[in-house]
Amino acid sequence: MQITRKTDYGLRAISELARQGEGAMPINAISERHGIPVAFLEKIMQALRQAGLIEATHGRGGGYRLSRPAGRISIRDVVHALEGPLALVVCLDPNLKCGIEQGCPTSHAWEVINRRFEESLAALTLEDILKEELPV
Repeated sequence: MQITRKTDYGLRAISELARQGEGAMPINAISERHGIPVAFLEKIMQALRQAGLIEATHGRGGGYRLSRPAGRISIRDVVHALEGPLALVVCLDPNLKCGIEQGCPTSHAWEVINRRFEESLAALTLEDILKEELPV
């Protein structure tokens, strides 16, 4: 499993907004700073805005900013906004059907691993990323 480029870029962008503070940051500044194509970044920012994680302001001095404090936005919030619910394996995805279903020796283990992964993402916030002192 690998986090998609969309989520990687999204986490970089929203972390940049957290670093910016309360002021709005233009999308071009984020794009240039992180080497993210503007068109792709616009789609990412739209998804983050629809999830209620960021706000957009228009006009002179406009751009994007966090909709709430960085300590109240988890990495899980960002991942879910861009990817939807996590399912590390097919049997955990409610939209897909596992061919084995009955008698699978690993499904319970994957449920535990998936839950712990989600809990880890929920425990980390944008504020933690800014401090560069992630809790163990």
